[in-house]
Amino acid sequence: MMSCNQLKLIIIAGLIIILGRGVVRSYPDYLKVYANDPQSRPELRTKCAVCHTSPQGGGTRNSFGNAFERAGLKITPELRGQFPDLFSGGTAQLPAVEFVEGSSSEAIVEIDGRRYLIDTRAKSVRALAQVKDTKPDVPSSPVIATTSRTENDNFYITKEQRLVNLPTAAPIAGGSLWIDFNHRFPFGRPTNAAGLFGLDAMALPSFGGLYGLTDRLHVGIYRSPGDLGRPIQLLAGFRFLGEEKGDPFSATARVAFEGRDNIQRQFATSFELTVARSIGRQAQLYLVPTFTLGDRPFNTDLTAQVEGRRAFALGIGGALRIVPSVNLLAEANYRLNATSRYPEVGGGIRRPVVGFGIQKESQSRRHAFTLTLSNGPGTTTSQRSQTRGIYGADDGLRGLTIGFNLSRRFFK
Repeated sequence: MMSCNQLKLIIIAGLIIILGRGVVRSYPDYLKVYANDPQSRPELRTKCAVCHTSPQGGGTRNSFGNAFERAGLKITPELRGQFPDLFSGGTAQLPAVEFVEGSSSEAIVEIDGRRYLIDTRAKSVRALAQVKDTKPDVPSSPVIATTSRTENDNFYITKEQRLVNLPTAAPIAGGSLWIDFNHRFPFGRPTNAAGLFGLDAMALPSFGGLYGLTDRLHVGIYRSPGDLGRPIQLLAGFRFLGEEKGDPFSATARVAFEGRDNIQRQFATSFELTVARSIGRQAQLYLVPTFTLGDRPFNTDLTAQVEGRRAFALGIGGALRIVPSVNLLAEANYRLNATSRYPEVGGGIRRPVVGFGIQKESQSRRHAFTLTLSNGPGTTTSQRSQTRGIYGADDGLRGLTIGFNLSRRFFK
């Protein structure tokens, strides 16, 4: 017969076996949490050493085991980031991406607390200002010096080279081609519904293009029709400041050479400067002084010998973005010296050339259509400050006539 002491030993041994199995079973349950994570390393999913200092498991936990316990016995993104040697593959956490408004090629990506501006057009990556590091114990690499602006330095982004008549200071990328096609109907009236609001009147179509030799230097050619003297204009421009590069404003200088009768006679040379300053992301203001040598009124007989004059004009303008792809435009351009207003020709230039427009850009910002109202039919550098008063017509606000601008960017 079994003694009392033997019975006690059997009971104690059974309890040890039962409790021991329970303790051993609890550790594989925690290991399953790691193994079921899609980013855990497959070769470590059965290893107790993931959480313990001993390869057999049990006993003292390692740094991951302690962090796993502090995380509530759950695998978190912070835990993966703290122990990258234990995780790989699976569905990675996507970096934060912010697309630059008004740009079809730029995006800001945040990786490990740092922000980078990626420009697919320029094929460049530039570091922006460092955001606050959430892991101060991890040494940070030095920030690359850059002049790129962050979202705290808002500026207006335009891809168009023209408001109504005045030029903007928008960047022209090296290798890009810009086609500019403009119609003016200076003898119609927008109030004439029967005449399709002035579109039935005689049109003065002008067209040309700009080509970026580099990101700063560009050249162009432009032509207007016979009622404006059939001028052909050649120009070169240099953009030496840009808000997107951290400068306080954007600025482009241009020189233009025009010749009437398809560049055969009555030559004029113009020098202009366009300065643009943003008001946040929604608006931009423009200042455009122009000086012309050899200026002549646009209705001069091409065969007549007309002495050229000096003309000083000052243009101001503004653009307001009302929705991401629609802008309201306004401008005024006035000749400062009296002799260049030609009081003896027609009615003379009595008032500034004013223009208003509503502009619709395509989603890619490669194409734009602008419906315009203006009292000036000319669109070359020297002619855009001459009103329809040269024709003897009203050049006040009642003399505004309809028109439109079309632009298209190619290659970049």
